[in-house]
Amino acid sequence: MKRSFYSNFLRLNVKIQFFYLKFGFSIVALRVLKSIYYMKPIISFFFLLLSFFVESQHIQPENIQIVRDTYGVPHIFGKTDAEAAYGLAWAHSEDDFLSIQENILPSKGLAGSVLGKEGLLFDFVLKFTSLDVTVPKLYKEGALSDTFKRVLNGYVQGLNAYAEKHPEQVIHKDLFPISEIDVLNGYMMKLSLMAGMGMALKATKENRIEMYNAPNERGSNGIAVAKELMEDGKTLLVGNSHQPIEGGFAWYEAHIQSEEGWNMTGGLFPGGMTIFVGNNEHLGWTHTVNFHSFGDIYKLKTKGKSYFIDGAWKKFKIRKEKFKLKVGFLKIGVTKKLYDTEFGPVFSTKYGKYAFRFPAYMDIRAAEQWYKMNKSTNWNEFESALKMEALPLFNVVYADKDNNIMLQSGGQIPDRDPKLNWKLPIDGTSSKTKWEKLIDYNRKPTVFNPECGYVYNANNSPLECTGETCEWNDYFIGLQLFTMNRAELFDRYFENHKGKFSDKDIHEVKYSKSFLKDASYFNHFKSLFTLDENKYPRLKDAIQAVKRWDFDADVADTNASIVLVVHKMLSEKLQGSIGFLTMRNELLSEEDAVWALKKAKQFLLKTHHTIYPALGAVQRHIRGDLSFPAGGMSEVPRATESSLYDKKKGIYRLNGGDGYIHFAKFSDKGVEIRTINAFGASSMKNSPHYTDQMELFINEKTKPMTLNKAEIFRDAVRIYKPK
Repeated sequence: MKRSFYSNFLRLNVKIQFFYLKFGFSIVALRVLKSIYYMKPIISFFFLLLSFFVESQHIQPENIQIVRDTYGVPHIFGKTDAEAAYGLAWAHSEDDFLSIQENILPSKGLAGSVLGKEGLLFDFVLKFTSLDVTVPKLYKEGALSDTFKRVLNGYVQGLNAYAEKHPEQVIHKDLFPISEIDVLNGYMMKLSLMAGMGMALKATKENRIEMYNAPNERGSNGIAVAKELMEDGKTLLVGNSHQPIEGGFAWYEAHIQSEEGWNMTGGLFPGGMTIFVGNNEHLGWTHTVNFHSFGDIYKLKTKGKSYFIDGAWKKFKIRKEKFKLKVGFLKIGVTKKLYDTEFGPVFSTKYGKYAFRFPAYMDIRAAEQWYKMNKSTNWNEFESALKMEALPLFNVVYADKDNNIMLQSGGQIPDRDPKLNWKLPIDGTSSKTKWEKLIDYNRKPTVFNPECGYVYNANNSPLECTGETCEWNDYFIGLQLFTMNRAELFDRYFENHKGKFSDKDIHEVKYSKSFLKDASYFNHFKSLFTLDENKYPRLKDAIQAVKRWDFDADVADTNASIVLVVHKMLSEKLQGSIGFLTMRNELLSEEDAVWALKKAKQFLLKTHHTIYPALGAVQRHIRGDLSFPAGGMSEVPRATESSLYDKKKGIYRLNGGDGYIHFAKFSDKGVEIRTINAFGASSMKNSPHYTDQMELFINEKTKPMTLNKAEIFRDAVRIYKPK
């Protein structure tokens, strides 16, 4: 079959881009080369052959093998790290090319033209933070090592090669070929949003500054236990991230191995070129999101094109940026003025102008830090990677074969002068609040090999992360102080446990679906659980159901359903997650409790014809033709986030919470790994691995994983090369 014109054009685009990247041609030269394709077919063919030669000097697909196991998880083998990265890009594209592209679209300012209003936000962040200027500048100035640049280039070549081979899957004609800069843009944009930029934009837009640094649905659990406390004498690591289970922030499982010492398995997001959480044969770690103040919001005093600072009016730096927005079948051009101050970029709202200052959009090395963490073989090497301090946020829960365990609440935290007022929004009329340095590595909350024998984090304050006598005790401006139900439950479980931990014990705490009856959750929702049924006779049956509930979100519980729906109603009305509602200063009012209970009763009667359906009848784990009853709720260790899926039938479908779960045990005999994903290894509907882990996942079971090459090839279902 003859290739389409577009297919040929895309393939040539990719080859010329490789030539451009290798030899540093200017953009003008690149456009000239493209025009040659139409004007001089012979010369164009010469450049095409030359670009094939240039590419083959760097990456040899013949050296790469992708091995799919029983569950379709890719094990990628390459001679070099760069080749392994190429293979990862190819394998991940086979399974979820759409999400990878959607994550890269804003790197080129194309998200609005494909995804509409939702995508325009990401295009805006690219320009708002000047990432399109900062990333190329830092890259050119040598912020990344040559070793990592080769890995990055290998990954880029893998994505471009896949796009060239499958042009029918490309979602925008100008997206490919991509460059190293595009990938780094994607990293920095998403990390900036996770480090507080997203909440800062929302908080200022809605004039709700208290939302900044508030927890959201994207939580996580992490546990590490020393071998002395384990019945089997093995050091334990539990990674349990709570992310969306589909789309650009959903975990993808892979194993990467090269002859240069890279041998890592775990999870990554679409567009990621290394493992983000998981383990190699020596050590492992997981991340949980922390909520220190990783940046600041300044309220500006403005007049026309000026802002007031240090007793004088100073001109904004003003620039115009153009965006494309998809509206139906049309693509509309949008021009927006963007303002900059000495604090940082300015976000204009009807409530005033706010300047943002975040380290996250000033450092491009996060991807390289993860790479070095992947390659570490002991604690000293791993700590050396941590000391790069390039990740803008995240707690790190760590364990290794030498029986070291550790929790660090890290990130790029501004070093603020404690003599100044840092109450948000910060007064933007004085440059004294413009911090220039970050908290030093040695000042970050860290617990290493505590005598208590364990560490944990569930998005809570690092002031509570182990036994009472082993805690980190210090302070800095911006330290996260709040905690929530999951961490309170972990704290009590580990403190009260007698003797050593069995696998059954760990399973019990990790999969707990309970809320504590005398802690933050109950205290904030007390008005709901103490309603007077005589005062509200029409809600008598609903009030009694809530009072009978045992604070456990078991799948068969017939009193839990109305509590779940009450949570949904309150989250929508009060515009905050259950986690946010349990740490804010205001307690749930009786008025809001009654309103939510009334709405929940009406909803259940209309859709299920009873207020007592089993929780699993209301909340389901659904994909394709499969639908399983699901227990759990927000803010329990077995976290389940769900959204209304079938309004007529009253069914909520899981969309977040538990997704990728990773257990690793280290001993003198090696590492034992068990994992599970919410759906399967592939997001392609025609794949046998689209849903093949769902039943295991919903039944709280796992599958074995290995780093052993001989075992992987022995049990392989498919072995092939990326071409």
